[in-house]
Amino acid sequence: MATTLPPVRKKPAEADIDAFINKGGSPTKKAEKEPKSKETEKATEGDNTVKFFNLRLTAGVLNRITSFREKRPRKLASPKLGISTHDWILEAIEEKMQREAKKYSM
Repeated sequence: MATTLPPVRKKPAEADIDAFINKGGSPTKKAEKEPKSKETEKATEGDNTVKFFNLRLTAGVLNRITSFREKRPRKLASPKLGISTHDWILEAIEEKMQREAKKYSM
């Protein structure tokens, strides 16, 4: 149990406060590197970067894709088809790329 009053704090002078503020401090974490230029950024982009684009297909092509998808086995008790249209198209692209790479020895 404290029996005396706490010591009275000396109020800092206005100049001391300004000096403390203007002194600044150190950053809590290291500064990040400067942002890369667009050219170097493009060069360092990996092949795994996801890019988006729209794909236009006729209704007939989509119907054929759906009929191919229906041939795939489904998960047990699932009303969904075994593969999504997106995944089916990605598979088709991958197969085409493998054929072309083999054909042109790439």
